[in-house]
Amino acid sequence: MGVSLYYTAERSTLLTPQEQEKITLVVDKYNTSFEYAEEAESFDLYAYDDSESETILAGATKLSSSMDVEVLMYSINHWLECLTEVRLVVTDAEWHVHLDDSDAIWLDDKWQMEE
Repeated sequence: MGVSLYYTAERSTLLTPQEQEKITLVVDKYNTSFEYAEEAESFDLYAYDDSESETILAGATKLSSSMDVEVLMYSINHWLECLTEVRLVVTDAEWHVHLDDSDAIWLDDKWQMEE
């Protein structure tokens, strides 16, 4: 059993085609450079669900519980860096990022886990 990093962004307008393209490039870059792709899930965004009209972006990434602490911390930091770049593309949304029950915070223009 592993832990998962969850992320959502909400706003009243949909993602623009330009935002979608930039997000795809960011996600592809981080999925390609993830050192432990064989041991954990890649970064994943859910398909847009128009029943959740305010949620323009959502996803989750499961981190393997078999990872040692250093690998787990690398993985968390890697995906938070990815989310930072995605948030810099979608700046005008209300974001929520958390690792199971622990919230990430937006501080100094980047996502960080609460201490």
